[in-house]
Amino acid sequence: MILAAVNDTPYDIVLFLHIVAVIISVGPVVAHPLLMLGEEQRGGDLQALAQKIVGLPTKVYMYAFIVAGILGIGLISMSDDVISWGDPWIYLSLVVWVGAMGLQHGLLFPAERALAEGDTAAADKVKLAGAVFAGLVLILVYFMVFKPGGGGL
Repeated sequence: MILAAVNDTPYDIVLFLHIVAVIISVGPVVAHPLLMLGEEQRGGDLQALAQKIVGLPTKVYMYAFIVAGILGIGLISMSDDVISWGDPWIYLSLVVWVGAMGLQHGLLFPAERALAEGDTAAADKVKLAGAVFAGLVLILVYFMVFKPGGGGL
C-alpha cells in the first residue's frame, strides 16, 4: 500500500522536511571552517571560537544530516517508482552521503573537539574536513538537481 505519491501532500511534506534538514545540517559544517579561517587571519583565538561551536550546535547539525538522509530514503520509497532504487544517481548519492557522514564523525567533529580542548594543530583538520565536506555536498546537490543516469522528476 502506498502512503503517498509524488506531489501528494504527504510526499511534499517529507520533501520540505528533507530540504530543511539539509539546510540546517550543511550551513554550519561549511561555515565553521570559514569562521575559523577568518578568525585565524585576524589573529583571534581559535580555541575560544571552537568552544562556541562544539556542543549543542554540533549535535544539532550532526543529527539534521542523519535525518536528511533518512528523509531522502523515505522520498525514494514514496515516489511511486518515478524514482527507482536502480537509478545511478540514487546509489551514488547514498555512497556520497555515507562518505560525508564518515568525514563528519571520523575527522571533523573530533578535530573540532580537539581544537576546543586546546590542540591548535586540529585547526588545519577542521578546515580540510570542512572543505571536503562542502565538496561532497556540492556533489550531492548536483545529483539531486540533474539526476545523472536517468529517472526522477
